Amino acid sequence: MEKLICDRCGFEITDKDGINLVYEGGSTWANSVRLRGLEPRGILPCKNYIRCGGEIVVHSSLHQRMVKFIFKG
Repeated sequence: MEKLICDRCGFEITDKDGINLVYEGGSTWANSVRLRGLEPRGILPCKNYIRCGGEIVVHSSLHQRMVKFIFKG
């Protein structure tokens, strides 16, 4: 089962309908971020974006997430 997770606060999306909605809106989000001169980190902003500033990404293994956290610059 695929799981999407916020890269900052850890909010998870696991239900199939929610995942489908995220993928449907992903290109619009990416285009709006690029128009602001930035590169999107994820598929869509987190529902807690105002507080955490995170973006929804495809869940990776715990090891990969820990390496990313440790070497975050």
